[in-house]
Amino acid sequence: MTWSCNPELASRVTQDYVASGPLLFNAIQGFLAAQCLLAPIMFPEPTISDIKKIANTTFDFIIVGAGTAGAVVANRLSEANWSILLLEAGGNPTLGTEIPALYVNNYETKVDWNFRTEPQKYACLNYKDQKCYWPRGKVLGGTSSINGMFYLRGNKQDYDDWSSTTSTDWNYESVLEYFKKSENIFLLNDTMDFDMKYHGLNGYLNVQYNGKIHPLEQVIIDANKELGSQFVKDFNGNTQMGVGIAFTTLKDGKRQSTSNTFLKPIKNQHNLHVLPNVFVDKIIFDNNTAKGVHIRTKYGYSKVFATKEIILSAGTINSPVILLNSGMKRRHYDNNDFKREEIILPIGENLQDHIYAPIFYKTKSSDDANTLENIFKAYYQYITEQKGPLSDLSPHRVISFINTTDSNSKTPDIQNHFFVAYPNQSNIVDLFGKHALSSQFLNMFAALNKDHLIITIFVTLLRPKSKGVIETNDIDSSVKIKANYLEDQDDLETLIRGMKHAMKLEKTEAFKKADLTLHWFEIDACAPYDKKSDQFLECIARHLTGTLYHAVGTNKMGSMDDSSSVVDETLKVRFVNKLRVIDASIMPNIVRSNPMAAVIMIAEKGADFIKKDWMK
Repeated sequence: MTWSCNPELASRVTQDYVASGPLLFNAIQGFLAAQCLLAPIMFPEPTISDIKKIANTTFDFIIVGAGTAGAVVANRLSEANWSILLLEAGGNPTLGTEIPALYVNNYETKVDWNFRTEPQKYACLNYKDQKCYWPRGKVLGGTSSINGMFYLRGNKQDYDDWSSTTSTDWNYESVLEYFKKSENIFLLNDTMDFDMKYHGLNGYLNVQYNGKIHPLEQVIIDANKELGSQFVKDFNGNTQMGVGIAFTTLKDGKRQSTSNTFLKPIKNQHNLHVLPNVFVDKIIFDNNTAKGVHIRTKYGYSKVFATKEIILSAGTINSPVILLNSGMKRRHYDNNDFKREEIILPIGENLQDHIYAPIFYKTKSSDDANTLENIFKAYYQYITEQKGPLSDLSPHRVISFINTTDSNSKTPDIQNHFFVAYPNQSNIVDLFGKHALSSQFLNMFAALNKDHLIITIFVTLLRPKSKGVIETNDIDSSVKIKANYLEDQDDLETLIRGMKHAMKLEKTEAFKKADLTLHWFEIDACAPYDKKSDQFLECIARHLTGTLYHAVGTNKMGSMDDSSSVVDETLKVRFVNKLRVIDASIMPNIVRSNPMAAVIMIAEKGADFIKKDWMK
């Protein structure tokens, strides 16, 4: 249940529970107060009067999507004396979006688009209907309001590769200034011994490094060091290769989404108009010039117009969907004779994502953190103080980057996340349940987790060769996500090498001292294979596939002579005027890490492209 920040409602509800005793009364009072403190309504849902007021009105810029990128673009454009209309399909953040440790509980709620892929042929075979789960933020701040809050920029080579197919504007040295521009780095329990060549101190985005390492995190770090990984204090600095603690977008125990950091400080800006709960169905064109957008609310349909530009920041799924629904074709192939329709733009193609295969370790445990009593205590401590176990991502912050074919390489092909499940983890967070794995698997996991701590290593493929496509249904314009995971054999082989590396942790002294041993859940389809064989690991990878929800690339950026691109080097949609895309969908290739930091950089850089064009 999500409570609105409504003082009258809060007063009425708390009075109803006065007779229930001080503990419950204080808890309810604290809960409702916390909703107002931690998730205030920044931008009220528009009334029918608000919609009538903007109908057929003209702004300088219309930004579609107030998510990870759109909030940043809106902030930067509002610095000039332009009128900005920012439209968001979702609503305001909730108390649930703000609690760091419970971010998974936002999945399958009203702040999530709740996407699932089309049935997969080679992956997610243990999922219901073989459909992989894709949470996407449907809320101010977008996916930065529901994600895992890891701030990782990728590898330097990622951006140099982009520049080789676009322009030098996108090489690492050029984009570094935009990473720094948005960043406000600060430390907890540590000293400032970072190389500030790579970091900013004056940006809107609060980026935290907490040097207090949890004992379990130390075990994981020590074990990886035994396998040859160096300890990396700053994954966003000189080198990415190794193991360490990730930077996170947290401050004072609260999530630092782009809504909280880029929109909240300017909510009273006179030239910025933000409307939540407004859907954009399509773009209005006059010949080849974007003029406005069709919007949809609970009050009906309207139109609104822009004199300068329309900026799509609706994300990797919805930005191409809006373009397709606006009448812009994508490349179409006839599988029989390879005839093509007229090529307009390859919208929706080049879809890339980070998928993982899980490796499980277990150790006997009587830890009682997830008893209902302790969950209640942790929750109450959080809503009253923003402290305690729910205020941080520990002990899940360890990241490692490896190259499975060249130990001296400066670029990884595998990223490992380490997720710690204390006994009865599903009492508070049920990650695999959200993914809708089979009841057989969920029951086995829950049974083991009753008296065992489980560490799941998400062995993540960083540069997939298998690519998918976003399509729309011709009848109702609904989205089809054809992820095409593990279609390329090279992807599978890289994952298997990564899984074998993760399995070596069992032999380390660190894991032995912690009594952490490998555990294989019995998957019927995998039973015929020897557990040490590649066939068995392939079976596990194909059945228990997961995604880190890092989809990118569906409006690919490229030079004007690149027929596979949708936008040019300045993020303008090719062959049309006054229309840009600024979000994760423009990435030519996925970055080698969690992509949020890169998306914010893209937004900063995109806003500067716009200013350069219109401030002449």
